[in-house]
Amino acid sequence: MASLRPDFAALRVVQLSHLKCEECEFEFDYQWVPAVSLTLIRLGKSRQIRCPKCENWSSFNLSETRVDPKVHRCSVKVGPI
Repeated sequence: MASLRPDFAALRVVQLSHLKCEECEFEFDYQWVPAVSLTLIRLGKSRQIRCPKCENWSSFNLSETRVDPKVHRCSVKVGPI
């Protein structure tokens, strides 16, 4: 059965940011598409994202935490993609 979800990775607009929760210091990667907010709250350049471990909401600037997915390796990836 074909997925009804659009394949953003095929468009090569998917960005990857490495984030660290302020509360529990859990590190995770967040996949996102510039200028699109599907599952998070966007406030100017900052975005409110929930930690997958402690579920605490924290503010992150995704453009400043961007990493190259070809070089960066992380075991936990979250995001709307």
